[in-house]
Amino acid sequence: MKPIRALLSCGLFLFLCAAGAMAQSVQTDYDHNFNLAKLRGFAFAKQERGPRDPLAASPINDRRIHDALDTQLKANGYYADELPDFEISYFVTTRKGYDIQDNRMGLLQRWGGVNVSQVTEGTIVVVFTDSKSNQEVWRGYINGTINPNDLDKDVNKGVTKLIQKFKKNQAGQK
Repeated sequence: MKPIRALLSCGLFLFLCAAGAMAQSVQTDYDHNFNLAKLRGFAFAKQERGPRDPLAASPINDRRIHDALDTQLKANGYYADELPDFEISYFVTTRKGYDIQDNRMGLLQRWGGVNVSQVTEGTIVVVFTDSKSNQEVWRGYINGTINPNDLDKDVNKGVTKLIQKFKKNQAGQK
């Protein structure tokens, strides 16, 4: 009985760790014909926020994302420049969703319950545009559940992952 209990406990622990790791996902896409390695100096593009843009309603979150990108780029060897190699734009989308957790156990007779809670899911889209050609050369996406209590931590964590993926893309890796 003890080996089965230990096995179930280890399996549950691994599942919970995997669920925590999947809380935020990062994807990128880029122009494979463009040499991303030459991008070093950056500037933020002037963006007009429309009335339906979540960042127009929340300048604090706009600054939060701007500052996280600026900090992470500088920490990874890029520099702000008046004549940049690339310009950065970013956008946010949000939508309501549901988090459904099935806590039932057993094969024939099921014990436990199902928990359903409403959550807000968000995506940050970051676009790098070549300053010379004015063409989009790289795009990154950060997807995750928005927790108002952890916004600073979540944005910084997502942007850190995103810039690491950009560095890999510069080296020709996916």
